[in-house]
Amino acid sequence: MGEGTRQFRVGTPADSLPAIREAAAILASGGLVAFPTETVYGIGANADDEAAMDRLCRVKQRPPGKPFTVHIADLKDVDRHVKDVSVVALKLMDEFWPGPLTLVIEQPTGTIGLRLPAHEVARSLIRESGVPVVAPSANVSGEEPAVSGEQVLARFDGQIDAVVFGGESALRQSSTVVRVGRTDWELLREGIISESMIKRTIKTHIVFVCTGNTCRSPIAEALCREALAEHHGVEEADLPALGYVVSSAGTATAGGSRLSSGALEAASRAGLDIADHRSQPVTRALLKDADHVFVMTAMHLADVRSTCPEAAHKAELLDPAGDEVPDPIGLPADQFETVIAQIRRSIEKRVGDL
Repeated sequence: MGEGTRQFRVGTPADSLPAIREAAAILASGGLVAFPTETVYGIGANADDEAAMDRLCRVKQRPPGKPFTVHIADLKDVDRHVKDVSVVALKLMDEFWPGPLTLVIEQPTGTIGLRLPAHEVARSLIRESGVPVVAPSANVSGEEPAVSGEQVLARFDGQIDAVVFGGESALRQSSTVVRVGRTDWELLREGIISESMIKRTIKTHIVFVCTGNTCRSPIAEALCREALAEHHGVEEADLPALGYVVSSAGTATAGGSRLSSGALEAASRAGLDIADHRSQPVTRALLKDADHVFVMTAMHLADVRSTCPEAAHKAELLDPAGDEVPDPIGLPADQFETVIAQIRRSIEKRVGDL
């Protein structure tokens, strides 16, 4: 590429589109172009250009074999790089993208690191380049990354082809990095997005409520686990790693009661092993922690809203049609099975939204 490092000073992407397009052309044709993100400045290279990638490694004095992260411009670009996105990855993308989160996503052929930066200039440059862009931090490996165009020039003037000046990086620290498998995840590097924030985002707590928590709600709890596992193609034992917490409670129990004899028999016939279940009461703390609260009747709905008014927006009848799930205690076995069938149908209709 050229004799010196070109400088493009930009404002908003709309005002600076000609400059961004010129820098993007350099990037697409094999040049090294530094640009801002909200974390630090990165040095971009065309991932499909072997010579550009080799040069990037030399300029950064990067250890051989260390993987690169692909930066994308839009959420829809994920499909170009990843064919199977896990539920955990989807939750994290929805919460933190665009933003300072790198996801290392496991695929059948290996892993790929993806990042959707929040900086508009970065996304515009990547979009205009039309090529897959890697952008490791603008520093020699082991040194502090640059957080301004001036710092990039001070270290790399004449070694890279262009710098896009977009002001100082707002966060001034590297992104959080999370490895995401199909049924597990691991924090590889903590940045401004903390581990506790990751855990809060991944968690989905589903609570089923009936009266005594000895019949309808524990059966719903078991059927929900079964449906979630089938929906995501995993074992029920894998659900906690995907962030799912499924529980049940009763509005009129002190806790510790076993399943009713009819519920135990009906559950067994339905293939549900819930003999060890013990009832627990609906509490304010339980409802505050829940993300979804499904109740059997309008009376339960009123009880939940009375116990924890701030959780009222989370609570709704289990049956999407708005029908109540009747209490089968004392009814013949065939009636019990009808209730279980209603619960199963209701959960199957909702599972895709959980």
